Amino acid sequence: MTGRTLYCRGVSYFAGTSPAPTGRLRRFVDLLRDQWVFAGLLGLLWCGEVLLAVEAGDGAVALIPGNAALVLLAIVARVRPVQGGMAAAVVLVANTGVVALTDPRLYSVGLEKILVTENAAGMLIVLYLFRSGRISRAIPVTAVLVMSCLGSIVLRRAFLGNEDHPVGTTFALGFLQLVLAVGTGLYLRRPHPWRPDAPLLDLLRRQWPATAALVVLLFLEFASTAHEGVVPAVIGMSGGVVLAGLAIIAPARPVQAAALGALAVVTFAVSMRTFGIEPPTPLVGDLSPSIVASGMLLVAYVTRYAEPRQATWCGAGLVGAALFAMVVIPPSYLSGMPASLFMGALLLIISVSTGMYFRARDGERLNSVQSAIASAQQEERMALARELHDVVAHHVTGIVVQAQAAHLVAEKNPQAATEALARISDSGTEALTAMRRLVASMRGAESGGTTELPDQATTDLAADLEALVESTIRRVAGDHASTRFDLQVDLAEPVPPEVSRSALRIVQESLTNAEKHAADATVVQIDVRSADDELRIKITDDGRYAGGPPVGGSGGYGLVGMRERIELLGGRFYAGPGEHVGWRVEVSLPLAELSGTGSHDDSGADRR
Repeated sequence: MTGRTLYCRGVSYFAGTSPAPTGRLRRFVDLLRDQWVFAGLLGLLWCGEVLLAVEAGDGAVALIPGNAALVLLAIVARVRPVQGGMAAAVVLVANTGVVALTDPRLYSVGLEKILVTENAAGMLIVLYLFRSGRISRAIPVTAVLVMSCLGSIVLRRAFLGNEDHPVGTTFALGFLQLVLAVGTGLYLRRPHPWRPDAPLLDLLRRQWPATAALVVLLFLEFASTAHEGVVPAVIGMSGGVVLAGLAIIAPARPVQAAALGALAVVTFAVSMRTFGIEPPTPLVGDLSPSIVASGMLLVAYVTRYAEPRQATWCGAGLVGAALFAMVVIPPSYLSGMPASLFMGALLLIISVSTGMYFRARDGERLNSVQSAIASAQQEERMALARELHDVVAHHVTGIVVQAQAAHLVAEKNPQAATEALARISDSGTEALTAMRRLVASMRGAESGGTTELPDQATTDLAADLEALVESTIRRVAGDHASTRFDLQVDLAEPVPPEVSRSALRIVQESLTNAEKHAADATVVQIDVRSADDELRIKITDDGRYAGGPPVGGSGGYGLVGMRERIELLGGRFYAGPGEHVGWRVEVSLPLAELSGTGSHDDSGADRR
């Protein structure tokens, strides 16, 4: 393993210096500002519980410090989810001990014997665990939180006495909250750059808001029918569950989902009629809210994504199935049918209008992207034509003129012909240099901050990377005197030349971006290693990106060039904000020989 830490001048003076207290306070203030909505909501809940505890004047006052600690842990969990979750479990158990000693009056909503602040803070911590933490760590920490919550409920019921509150409802509501917190965290989670493409998982992630709404509706319907028995509840919920699943996957297969949805509604209606089961909390006629909501989503998706003729047939099928169910499902009162038809027509118009609106938005977005691409291509063509005429054509014309002159004098004056050939060679070299400079300028390679690298990479990638980082340190020594560059290289096998060149240019462009956009970065880490027949590159920094244009301007083609270079080699690419701070670039390039890679020549190393 080749590991080397390179320091820019001035860093050794700051090494070993602990952060000042004002730095910690600033980071905490930044956390509050970044999540001011959650912080404000938790703060209001805590203040309300403080007022209730002071007014009651009992042992609930002793719970104020513990609840304040839970609020702070929920806020800190944004950057330290695992530590915040474990500490929150300890605080919750400690609060249960306080309850055993003081016998307070607890004000809870939903979860019996669990204060509202405890409940909200726990849900926020679980959300952060699955949003930014590792799944392998989020699951056990969430399990610890859940076990501490269940244990607290059981112990507090034992200490304070069992009230007339069904424990099954508490567990059901707790499970619903857990599903919503975990699902929301996964929805907000960034896709992992090393994970292969997973269309179904990506669809489920994008559909999480609709999934959450349907899950809440299904839970409410289940709660309203649970007392009627297991079989009626299962049959009554089956239609809503099936339609909800079809509505979630409808963006991928809108026509098939709509057709299966119409069949499911008809089958559900026949089953309800056969067993004589009344629908749970009917909304339109005898259709439950979950069936109505899922049907609206199916109509909206098929209108948005399917062809107009297919959308019309699918919408008609869904409407016909709904009318059939309204007549067949018991009890069917024809006296209320006009109001149900009016409500159904109104919801149908809303669904179709929503689908048509998003369909128009999709078309406008596609036309805008295509127009922007065509305009950019035309501008690039015009700029290239001007550069070819003004620069390259000048050198080529000189080559032609000198070649003609050499041809005329070759027999009479060989010495003059030899001199002309020398001038032709020089002009050809100048033309080639001009063409390379032209390609580099068109790719944005001559923008400010470009590193000093030769046109051709060597066969030693580790040495090239060290030379790149050292040249970067020499260049930025004045402007970034407190920036540390940490280079780690671990290559288990030789790297193919085309992969080596691309890796070098990717690191080069990433360092350039760090110089231009992260002026306050204190450390830039470059990790290049080979594993599992892949060359994995990770460049991170801890700078703060203001979002405006960098000093000296930016061509805006750096990330585009990196993505193009990686896709040509069959690799994977991710660039975006870091897990907690700064910017992160992660690349995976296959080390196995790829078809077509041998066509890359030296000029490909200059592409950015």
